[in-house]
Amino acid sequence: MGPLPQKAFRVGKGFQRRPASDGAMESPGRVDRWIAFELGRLNAGLVVEKKSVARLLGEASPACRTREGDEHPFDRAVLERIAEVLAPGEADALRLPITLLVSGDSADSAVLADALAAKALRDLEKFDLAFPFRDGRMMLPHSLAVDIVRRLGGAVQLAFG
Repeated sequence: MGPLPQKAFRVGKGFQRRPASDGAMESPGRVDRWIAFELGRLNAGLVVEKKSVARLLGEASPACRTREGDEHPFDRAVLERIAEVLAPGEADALRLPITLLVSGDSADSAVLADALAAKALRDLEKFDLAFPFRDGRMMLPHSLAVDIVRRLGGAVQLAFG
């Protein structure tokens, strides 16, 4: 085959001689600020002042206000379905919308940390033994969480963290 051709490699040309960073994490870096900004945009439509199911059923046009001051409407038929699965007094205790937390920490799960909301969702969706509420939370697959939000007319929201 013969000798390989000689190339002139000079310092700073062709190969990087030292790592781009020393591995130390800047606090907060540009990427961290960008992620926080994007999460803020994703969560801009979250309801901040929740209302009880009973109060929402008493309103002519059931709705709450979002962080940005917009109206977050509820489907009255869904509110009535939720009220049907609740025991007496629970309609005053359960505040809507139910919030499912989605984060990069959990592999493929949305987390619900409200026991009464978990009970209502289990009864409403007829989960039976699936998705138990234990250790202070109920875990749902992302795909199911998105489907529930889509079908339950404003009664469930996703929060990204």
